[in-house]
Amino acid sequence: EVTGPELREAHAVHPIAALQSEWSLFSRDVERSAVGAAAELGVTFVPYSPLGRGFLTGAFADASRDLADGDFRVHQPRFTGENARRNAALLEPVRAIAAAHGATPAQIALAWVQQRSAVHGLTVVPIPGTRKRARLEENAAATRITLTDAELAALEPIAAQVAGDRYPDMRFTSLAREV
Repeated sequence: EVTGPELREAHAVHPIAALQSEWSLFSRDVERSAVGAAAELGVTFVPYSPLGRGFLTGAFADASRDLADGDFRVHQPRFTGENARRNAALLEPVRAIAAAHGATPAQIALAWVQQRSAVHGLTVVPIPGTRKRARLEENAAATRITLTDAELAALEPIAAQVAGDRYPDMRFTSLAREV
């Protein structure tokens, strides 16, 4: 979770091989400066939560109801109350594109990260937090999906419409230091 200027400053002291930050259809603030700096410096980008902490899988009909007690996401603003309902509605284009490809929403979200990185000339190694072999195979298959320009355009506005912050306290994120 560094900004572009912070990455450049650190890289000047010692070469940085990889940068890990959240990047997904739901969270694109790293595109402000970190992604460009990483591409410029030849730093591999390791997006964590490329599936929006599971939201982009389409697994939650009602995240506030579907999450188990003790799940850390029950405290995430994007997963609570009206925010959860509004964000669930944002998945419609993801689902439609997935159906057109015979894919899952998760695969479309991962394919988007891959294609978005190519736009920036950036190497990415997403870490979707997979726990099951079947999901690992599903996620790997996303590398074989190529989204059309029209599909990318349909996905483009999603991040700007997401309701709620990534964390209850955003002070420690790169976004807080870029504003």
